[in-house]
Amino acid sequence: MQFTITINQVKALEWGLNSQQALLFAFIYGCPSWTKPVKTDDGIFFALSKAKIVEELPLLTDKPDTAYRMLKVLDEAGLIELSSTSNITLFRLTEKAVEWNQKLDGSEKYPTPPENKGRKKIRSTSEKSPSKIGRKSERGSEKNPTNQDTNHQDTNQGTSISSTPQAAAKVATGQIVAFAPQQPRCEIPADMPGPKDQACKTFKTWANYAMAYRKRYSTWPVWNGTVGGQIGKLIDRLGIDVAHHVAAYYLTIDDSRLINGCHSIGDLLAKAEGYHTQWATNRRMNSTTAQQIERKQANLTAGQDAANRIIQRAGGQPNEFL
Repeated sequence: MQFTITINQVKALEWGLNSQQALLFAFIYGCPSWTKPVKTDDGIFFALSKAKIVEELPLLTDKPDTAYRMLKVLDEAGLIELSSTSNITLFRLTEKAVEWNQKLDGSEKYPTPPENKGRKKIRSTSEKSPSKIGRKSERGSEKNPTNQDTNHQDTNQGTSISSTPQAAAKVATGQIVAFAPQQPRCEIPADMPGPKDQACKTFKTWANYAMAYRKRYSTWPVWNGTVGGQIGKLIDRLGIDVAHHVAAYYLTIDDSRLINGCHSIGDLLAKAEGYHTQWATNRRMNSTTAQQIERKQANLTAGQDAANRIIQRAGGQPNEFL
């Protein structure tokens, strides 16, 4: 989830954006600095799933379809260009969008701070910089996170784009920015079974599943050729950008059948699309919930049948919409 989002109110008003649209565009404006570039016939676009928007902007919406409709509004406003692959939404900024981070004179509003060359160092014992002031917060502190704008950026599978404002400006003009391997959000234990190469197709999904599995069952899941093949099939069915989210979410579902099988990969693969829907909507479905819905429907059907019989006895026509 994003910690802080900066909105240019002047441009938002000039472009006729409401608060929700401005919030979404402020988030999208920074996405080219970290999300995955995708080469298409029309040029370079960037991958951004609807689920990622929901995950990063919970104040905006909790529905992926709503997020996509808002993307379309930004596209119609000439701020972004939308495209897509078989499993993910693509976008790129337009030349108009670059004005979001510029002042009236055309200069950069938030330039990269220059290096402190030629400055005199102030001793830590001086009154201007006492020893107890200016210390960095401990690593992981929520009051001063390493990246104050977000707590994670993991849309990209194994890659990350340079996060400087200059890189974002290059993106808007269609220039390719070099990217470097993205490090996992937490340290991967050396004894974790399975693939160790982060460039491996199954690494991220397996690591999320394995870490969540160990958290729940206090032991590592079994890794073998069969499991590796199942992880690959899961990625093929759900897409590499969301499979790792669904794999981790799956371990949080409390369902007697899944618990009896210790949340096996086979059970996850058997109903992968269903678990994806539960993850995307944040609505868990287990056997008890399903039975409650089934009983509710049975009661409704019985009530409709009874009402229709009463109408028929009175000489009227059955009402199918009671």
